[in-house]
Order: sequence, then C-alpha cells, then structure tokens
Amino acid sequence: LFPLIPFSIFLLLIRASLVLAAATEAAAASTLLSIKSSLKDPLNTLHDWDSTTEFSSSNSRPVWCSWSGIQCNLTGQVTTLDLSGRNLSGRIPTDIRHLSHLRHLNLSMNSFDGLLEAAIFELPNLKTLDINHNFFNSSFPPGISRLESLTFFNAYSNSFTGPLPEELIYLRNLEYLNLGGSYFDGPIPTTYGKIFKLKALYLHGNLLTGPIPAELGFLNQLEHVELGYNEYSGGIPSQLSGLSNLVYLDISSSNLSENLPAELGRLTKLETLLLFKNQFSGSIPASWAHMGSLQILDLSDNNLSGEIPRGFSSLKELKTLSLMNNKLTGEIPQGIGELPNLESLYLWNNSLSGTLPQTLGSNCKLQRLDVSSNSLSGPIPPNLCLSNKLMKLILFSNNFVGEIPSSLTNCKALSRLRIQNNNLNGSIPLGFGSLPNLTFIELSKNSLSGPIPEDLGIAMKLEFLNISENSFNSELPGNIWKAPRLQILLASSSNIDGKIPDFVGCRSFYRIELDGNNLTGRIPPDITHCQKLVSLNLRRNSLTGTIPWEISTLPSITDVDLSHNFLTGAIPSKFNNCSTLENFNVSYNQLTGPVPSSGLVFSSLHPSSFIGNDGLCGKILKKPCLTEGPATEAVQIRHQPKKTASAFIWIMVAALGVGLLILVVGSRYFQAKYSRKLLHDKNVGSWKLTAFHRLNFTANDVLECLHMTDKIIGMGSMGTVYKAEMPGGEIIAVKKLWGKQQDTTRKRRGVLAEVDVLGNVRHRNIMRLLGCVSNNKCTMLLYEYMPNGSLDDLLHGKNKDENLVADWMTRYKIALGVAQGVCYLHHDCNPVVVHRDLKPSNILLDGEMEARVADFGVAKLIQADESMSVIAGSYGYIAPEYAYTLQVDEKSDIYSYGVVLMEILTGKRSIDTEFGDGNCIVDWVKSKVGMKNGLVDVLDKNAGASCASVREEMLLLLRVALLCTSRNPADRPSMRDVVSMLQEAKPKQKQKLVRRDEVVVDFPEP
Repeated sequence: LFPLIPFSIFLLLIRASLVLAAATEAAAASTLLSIKSSLKDPLNTLHDWDSTTEFSSSNSRPVWCSWSGIQCNLTGQVTTLDLSGRNLSGRIPTDIRHLSHLRHLNLSMNSFDGLLEAAIFELPNLKTLDINHNFFNSSFPPGISRLESLTFFNAYSNSFTGPLPEELIYLRNLEYLNLGGSYFDGPIPTTYGKIFKLKALYLHGNLLTGPIPAELGFLNQLEHVELGYNEYSGGIPSQLSGLSNLVYLDISSSNLSENLPAELGRLTKLETLLLFKNQFSGSIPASWAHMGSLQILDLSDNNLSGEIPRGFSSLKELKTLSLMNNKLTGEIPQGIGELPNLESLYLWNNSLSGTLPQTLGSNCKLQRLDVSSNSLSGPIPPNLCLSNKLMKLILFSNNFVGEIPSSLTNCKALSRLRIQNNNLNGSIPLGFGSLPNLTFIELSKNSLSGPIPEDLGIAMKLEFLNISENSFNSELPGNIWKAPRLQILLASSSNIDGKIPDFVGCRSFYRIELDGNNLTGRIPPDITHCQKLVSLNLRRNSLTGTIPWEISTLPSITDVDLSHNFLTGAIPSKFNNCSTLENFNVSYNQLTGPVPSSGLVFSSLHPSSFIGNDGLCGKILKKPCLTEGPATEAVQIRHQPKKTASAFIWIMVAALGVGLLILVVGSRYFQAKYSRKLLHDKNVGSWKLTAFHRLNFTANDVLECLHMTDKIIGMGSMGTVYKAEMPGGEIIAVKKLWGKQQDTTRKRRGVLAEVDVLGNVRHRNIMRLLGCVSNNKCTMLLYEYMPNGSLDDLLHGKNKDENLVADWMTRYKIALGVAQGVCYLHHDCNPVVVHRDLKPSNILLDGEMEARVADFGVAKLIQADESMSVIAGSYGYIAPEYAYTLQVDEKSDIYSYGVVLMEILTGKRSIDTEFGDGNCIVDWVKSKVGMKNGLVDVLDKNAGASCASVREEMLLLLRVALLCTSRNPADRPSMRDVVSMLQEAKPKQKQKLVRRDEVVVDFPEP
C-alpha cells in the first residue's frame, strides 16, 4: 500500500495543475473579451473574438490563440496583442494587466483618445509598445519606468501635452524612442543622455523649446535622430560630434541659429544631414568635407554666407546637395561636377559667380539641376543629360552665354526646361518637340535667333512655351497650333514676321500672346478651332483686314487685345453678345462705323479701348454717327411695302404663331410623358463622351449605371447626382442635368461655366471633372467620387458628433486645402477664376479628408438680365459691398472663405437664430472681440478648444478669418497671404513633415 501513496499524490497534483491551467486560460479569455467589450469597433474587425467559445483543458491549444491579432506561446499564454489599423476607439480597460506574459502590444493607427491607460505599465514582460497615430492627450502618465524589459516605444502622432517624460531614463534596455508629433513642450531633458542603449530618437514636430542638450552627445549608440519642427534656441551643440555611429540627423525647421559646428565633420558614418529652414549664419565648415559617407546634405533656407567648401568635391557618396536660398558667394567648386553619384544639385537664390562646372552630368546620374537666380556665367555644360536621366534643368536669371546645347534634345527624361533671362544666342535646336516627357519650356529674355523649330508643333506633352523677348527674325511654324497639349504660347517682342498660321488643330490653347512682333496679313477666321481660348493678344503688329466675328463665338474668350495694328472695317456687332468678354482693345487701328452700344459688354468698356480710330463713332466715344437721323427714316419710308402685302404678311405670322404654340405645347407633353425613357431612347441621338482625363470606361458604361434610383446621392437646382461604379471598379459621381426647359439659357451657361473651369484646372484641392456625356437632349457631367460628402454634412449633419471633423487636425487640413484651392484659382489661373459661391456645401471631402472646391456653375457668369443675388453667391456668404456695387471679384471670394473658416472654428452655421435678428456669424464673432474670453468662447469644444495648445492654434486661424471678413475689401488679404498665414499657424502634431532625404522629392521652383 505504501508505494501507492506517492502515485495518488501525483494524480492529485496533475489534476490540480490541469484545473489551474484551465483557470488561467479562462482568465485570459475573460481579459480579451473584456478588452473587446470596452472598445468601439465600427468595422467589426474583432468579429472572431467569440464569447460563446467553450474552454476545456482537453484542448491542445486555446481557441483565442487563433483570434485575429493574438499570438500565444507553446503553453497557450498570450504574448502578442496587435490591434493596429482597425479604426478602434474607446478606453483600454485596466483588465489588460492580467495578460502578464504579454511581450508585444500594438495599438497604433486607431482613434484612442483621453488618457493612456497606466495599467499597460503593469505588464512586466512587455518589450515593445506601439501607440502611434492615435489621439491620446493630457500629460504623459507616470509608471512607464516599471517596463524594465521595454526596448521599443513608439508614441508618434498623438496629442500629449506638458513636458517630455523623464521617467524614460530608467528604461536601461530602451533602443527605440519616438515621441514626435504631439504637443510636448519645454526643453529636452538633459537626463535623456543617460539612455545609453538608445539607437533611434524621434522628438520632432512638438512644441519643444530651449537649447538642444549637449548631453545627447553621450549616446554613442545612436544611429537615427530626428529633432526638427520645434522652437529651440541657440545652435547645435558641438558635443553631438561624439555620436560616432550616427547615420541620420534631422533638425530642420527648428529656429536654430549661430554658426554650424565644425566638429560635426567627425561624423564619418553620417549619410543624411537635414538642417533646412533655420537661421544658421556664417560659413559652411570646411571640415564637413570629412563626412565621407554623406549622401544627402540640405542646408537650404538659412542665412549662410561665404563659399561652398572646395572639399565637397571629395564627397564621393553625395547624391543630393541643397544649399538654395542662402547668401553664398564665390564659385561652385569644379570638382562637384565630377561627383560620381550626384543626382540633385539645388543652389537657387544665392550670389554665386563664375562658371557652372562643365563636367556636370558626366557621372551619368544627374536628374535635377537648379542654379537659378545667381550670377553664373559662361556656357551651359554640354553633357548635362549624358545619362538621359535629367528631368529638370532650371538655369534662369543668370548670365549664361553661348548656345543651347544640342545634346539636350536627346534628353528623353526632361520634363521642365527653364533657361530664361540669360544671354544665350544661336537658334533653338531642333529636337525638343520629339522629347516624350517635356511639358514646360521657358526661353524668354535671351538673344536667340533663327527659325523656330517646326517639331514644336508635334510635341506630345508640351503645355507651356515661352519664347518672348528674343530676336528670331523668322515666322511661326505653320503647325504650331497642332501641338496636342500646348495651352500657353508666349512669343511677345521676338521679331516674329510673316503671317499668323491658320488655326486648324488649335484645340488646347487658352492663352496666346504674339504682341510686339512684325506679323502681317489678316487674323485667320478659322480661330473657331481654338474653343478653349481665354486670352488673345496681337497688339503692336502690322495686321490688316477686318476683325473676324468668329472670335466672338469662342465660349471662354475673356481678353482680346488687337490694338496698334492696321485693321479696317467695322467692329462686328456679334461681339456685343459675347457674355464672357471682359476686355476688348482695338485702339489705334483704321476701323470705321459705330461702336455697338446696345449690350452690356461694350457699354462697360473704357473709351480708351477704341481711340486712334478716326472712323469710329457712337455713344461710348461721345461722337454721333452720321447715318443717324431723318435720312435713315426717309430710306425706310421709301422701301415701305404696300398695305395689302403687309396684311398678308400679318396673316402668315399669326398662322405661324399658332402653329408654334401647338408645337411647344405638344413637345412639352411629349417630354413629360417620355422623360423617364430619355437615357435609353435611341431617338435622342447618339451619346458622346468628352474626356478631360484618361478614362477607362465608355459612355455606355455610364448609362448602364443610371437606371437604378438607389444610386442617387444628391439632388440640386441643376440636376440629380448619382453614384456609379464602372466595370473596372472605379467609382465616379454623375451629375445628370434637369431636362426642364425653363431657365434653359441660364442653366446652360452654368453648365458651360463649370465645364470651362473644371475641364482646364489641375489642382489637388479643386474637384476634378473627368468628362462629359451628352446627346441632343441630355447632358451628364462626370466627377471623381467624394466618399466623405461635403463640409456642410460633416459640420452640421445629423451625425456630426461621430465624424472625424471633430478633430482639430482634420479641420485645419480642410481649411488649408480650401485656401490652397482658391489661391490656385486667384493666382495661378490665367485669367483669374472667381468662384463666387464658396460655402461648406460646395466643399467636398475625399477618402483622406482632403478638401475639394466644387460647383463652379456660377463662375464668371454676370448677366445683365439675371438676378445678381442668384448667381453671385449664397446668403450668409456674400461680401457686404455687393449690396451697393453689384460686383463680385477675388475679394468677394476671400470674404466667403472667411465665413467658411468661422464655421470650421465655431461649428455653427453662417446664419443662426443665436446671432440675433438680421445678424450672421461674422457679426456674432466680431461682437465677441474685446469681451473677456469672448473669442475663446466662440471656439468649438468638439474640435479640442478645451486644450490650451489647440485653443491657441484655433485663435490664430480665427484672426485670419476676421481679416478675411473685413468690411473694406482693400483690408482683406490676398488668398496667397491667407495660405501663408495658415501654414505658419499649422498645428505641430500629426503634420506631414517635409522629408528631403528622399531623392525623388520634387522641390518647389522659385
């Protein structure tokens, strides 16, 4: 019996262990399900975390180990919890502390907010903790020092406030630390110099102040450091030269000053050094030429002076050198042209002199070269495109001489060529028209001569050509108008002679300037081919013949200047019916006859537009025409028909009127009866698809999607908007215009305005018009689909509290996007486009919450016979001067933008009973100025206004809104100034930091 006693005890122990294991497993399951129940999971990503699962000790592996985001060890204990990228929100429960074997916790890319749960710091085995891209706010909670095994901590892009946590210095195993993209303020703790195992340190994009601690130089294991986008004082401590393993250093846009420390030249492993947008002064240390591993050096946008160190010629690994926008002098070291790996050289806006290294490009890797706005001289290097990789060549505003290298015509990668304002001579080499990627050529203000190459007329992608202020003494190429994508031709004052070629093939041009030349002959009447033409300038030539009336038929023509020529005949009366025309100058010609005065166009022009024509007369010139008076009446009497003939004619007219009445009534009945069959009726003519972008579908594909009413996503005064999925999976929005006949003229003008504007603009913040489908009865406009609706929906919709718009970062992003879109319309379009109806319902949001300015139906439409209040804007957004001037311009748009910005900041509509009878949001906000906490009280708490740092950022934008809504239009800033002010006030969390360490970055050109 004795031997059996130990065996029975053994059985008891086994049973006890099984019971304990089952209890442990049940506790793990309970903890996980508690976490699930505490979270909001709108996408149901945790659907497989099934609470009905039965737990049994007989199972070889617990079922939760197969749940999404869960990993277990061999004994079934949870070691990894990965909830990243699931759009989760809510609070992590304190029960998470029971996952005591957890080694990896990832909560990144979600919408967690509030306090970071301190129970996380009770996980003794945790090695990696990732909470990046969330909304955790308040100060950083205490307790992280208990995570003694932690090696990786990423908290990038949250909303933490207060000082950086000093407790981190007790994490002796920490190798990766990222606290960037929040609102941490105050100095970097000097004690961070004691985290000796640290290899990567990210503190960028906060509100940090004070000097950069010299103690960071003790972290000799550091390989990657990003401290930029803060507001430090002082310079870079020379002790950072002790970071012997450093590979990457970025302290850009951080208010640093003083001289660059020469000691950094000891960083022989450094590959990337980014110090742009600071206030460094003095010269570039010559010792930096010892950084033999350097690949990217960006010192742009500082106050550096002196010369470029000649030792830079020995940096054999260098790929990108950016020293633009400084005060550098002297010559460019010739050896830089021989650097074997150089891809990008940016030296724009300095005071450099001497010659450009003639060996540039010989390394066969050069892709971008910008040395514009210097004092460089000598010839352009001949082998810049030896590699056939050169994409951008920007040399303008220097003193280059000699000819344009013919080797550039073989540069198939070249997209932009800007060499204007130099002293170049010779002819334009033949071959640029054959380059497959060339879109932009600017050769103006040189001494070029000889023939203008014919192959420019076959350039496949060329959009912009400026050859003004040269000395060609030759004719325009006969095929110049056939260039398929050419939109702007500027050839003023270039000694061009001969006749203007026929306009056959002119399909993309919207601006033509040929003024100040020696052109002869007539203006070709086939200018009707230029259907997109907006501006035509032919002044100061020797043109003869009459003014072609066909110009007046161009649907977008706005500005016509034919002055200082030898044109004869009368001004065609059809110009007076050209609704888009704003400027029409025919002064100093040999025109005769009356100036039309019955319509709006000519009556609004200044008399100087017609002076210098002795034969012109009319009311606008205060010169009566001789044909007016009794003589005219006598002629009319002499040709008066007999009464019998007159009676017969009246009978015929009456009969015809009755017939027309019957026809109109019948047609309306027919239309009402068969309007539902309009889309598929073969009798209304074939459908035509006009594409403004490359499309992967046909008109029939669009029609197939419009017979289901459940795809309607909106209705308005112009028509119905459908959501349509094309066969290739692309989702678009289709605006099918109403088929009613009333107001047809006005609505058609609105459609044409929208097509003209959206069909030609290209900007990320302007709604893309993909194309137009039409037949002789129906018109449909095709747009990119905006899944997040309009700004009005997000600010004022029923579910506004659940929308991302409550986040301040998203609101700022929308406000900046709208400003950039309107700035493009005002400053980068020629002619200027005034939107005239800017409001939240006309601002649409894509899947990334990027704003798109939409609905251009009233742009450029001011008609004398229409109600100005209808076409000039919407109540609550109209500038006050409209009441007495009946004029809308860019300043009117800026006022409307200010109202929209106030709505974004306050969360209120532009018109609300809260503001008082007859008052709008502008009156309400301005009434708060001067009151204690008045402006603070108007800010929307749902946007985070209760947070001090957010509140300060919102107040900066509110001041911009007040400027935009100044009662005097002259006091309002331009949209370009508005964009600058918004960019200066940008939140320092979650911003998309400018990264110039990637060679593919496309720098903005001056």
